Amino acid sequence: MKKNFMMANLFLFIVFLLSACNNTEKYQHIEVFVTQTSEQNDESLYETTGFKKVNAITTIEEGKNHIATDIKAIEDFYDVDGRYIKTEIVHSEFNRSKVTNAEDGDEHKKELQEPTTILIPDETIEHFQLENMTEEEKEKVKNHVLSFIDML
Repeated sequence: MKKNFMMANLFLFIVFLLSACNNTEKYQHIEVFVTQTSEQNDESLYETTGFKKVNAITTIEEGKNHIATDIKAIEDFYDVDGRYIKTEIVHSEFNRSKVTNAEDGDEHKKELQEPTTILIPDETIEHFQLENMTEEEKEKVKNHVLSFIDML
């Protein structure tokens, strides 16, 4: 009888642990924006070198004991005069344990030689962010980015 009681308590404890482990929140942001690029000069000041147009999918998963981020992006780089330089397809992952503070991550990049972002006007060289995207636009950007991430 005592053995059955202990087994039942052990079973309940395992179920409790499993349910606690599954208590994670996951967020996904799909973004279309333009931002300045800069480099540090000899005087340790940052100067604008151009801008980049970005289509990105950012996924954040947070649980009691960990946080993980996954960024998939297409970045078209331009100089300060608006001349195209290059495109980078980027997939970066980062994980951190809230228990041990251990961190790990990985990043993969591939360079292309033609503009690849979508839903950003060609003449846009200043700050831009596509606000209030429709579900159709989000799905279009997501599928577009994922199709290039598969190349990595």
